[in-house]
Amino acid sequence: MAERMNLAAWSGVLGTWVSIAAAGVGGYTALQTYNEEVAKMEDARVVQTFALFEMFNSSERLQSRQRVMEAANNDAPLEGHDLWVTLDFFDALQICVERNLCDQDLAVRLFQPYAAPIWSGLGDQIVAGRTPSDPNMGEGVQWLASLEAPASTQNATDEVQSAAPAETPETTESTP
Repeated sequence: MAERMNLAAWSGVLGTWVSIAAAGVGGYTALQTYNEEVAKMEDARVVQTFALFEMFNSSERLQSRQRVMEAANNDAPLEGHDLWVTLDFFDALQICVERNLCDQDLAVRLFQPYAAPIWSGLGDQIVAGRTPSDPNMGEGVQWLASLEAPASTQNATDEVQSAAPAETPETTESTP
């Protein structure tokens, strides 16, 4: 009978350890599945962002964007619907990023070089064109232009600036 009690005790201990091991393996498996799903969602955001980039570079949008950039950088007149086509794109991009359907870092890297000069050159005109029926027109370009540039871009800029020789008072003063 003592052997039976000893066997029952060991059986309970073994059952407990098997349960703990199964819970550990199950937790690990669940965590791996979760990580894979997160990676798939990240991949989907990147794919969606590149799909918008492809749309951004379509022939119609490219021509419109060139005319808008010319107006923003050189005060060229804007005719037709070029500005509205461009602003609608940036508004859609903002929504895509805010809804977590597009990757923000990638969007900033791909589109901010266009948004920043558009906003700095045409921001007043964009704000003046807002109406009660469209009070947020151009908000996407404003939003994107105001975001901080990605770290790798800033690091490259910092490296270029640090590589340039610094002016010292001796080099800026003229000698008689």
